[in-house]
Amino acid sequence: MSESARRRALNQAVSRDTNEAVEEMATAWEPPADPLDVRCECSRAGCDAILRLTLAEYEEVRSEPRHFVVLHEHVDPELDRVIGTIRSYALVEKVGDVGVEVAEATDPRS
Repeated sequence: MSESARRRALNQAVSRDTNEAVEEMATAWEPPADPLDVRCECSRAGCDAILRLTLAEYEEVRSEPRHFVVLHEHVDPELDRVIGTIRSYALVEKVGDVGVEVAEATDPRS
């Protein structure tokens, strides 16, 4: 894959990091804020789409370092393989050496 693919994969990792901070703040409240408004975890630089997920749905996405949640129209075929749907959003798994490498290396839960 190209250097462009690596940059796009890093964009996704940054969105995931942002969403981890959102979840951390939401669960600090008693009771926890639920649902969460999280960023689309797509590869598009500057994407500002907001996705609404329950805490359980968000945890489902985070259960695997290679999984991300994006708008269906933001799926990047070079980096993403759609493996399911959460609400009206695409649950994607990173594919290709670069996509998998970046997703696993930058996973904040590892």
